Amino acid sequence: MGKHVKEVCKIFIWFMVGACFFTVCLHFIYKEFQEMHRYDLPEGPAVKVTEEGVPWLPFDFLKGE
Repeated sequence: MGKHVKEVCKIFIWFMVGACFFTVCLHFIYKEFQEMHRYDLPEGPAVKVTEEGVPWLPFDFLKGE
C-alpha cells in the first residue's frame, strides 16, 4: 500500500512541475508577442487604405447612424 502512495505522489509532483513549466513558457511567449508592435505605421512604398462609405445609400441605419 505504501508503495502505491509513493508512486502516486511522485506522479503528482512530476505533473505539477510539468504544469508549472508549461505555464511559465506560455507566459514568456505571451510577453514576447505583447512587445511586438503589430500596428506600426508602414514604412517605404506602402499603399494607404482609406474607408469611404457610400454617400447615396438611403439606409443609414445599416451603416450604424
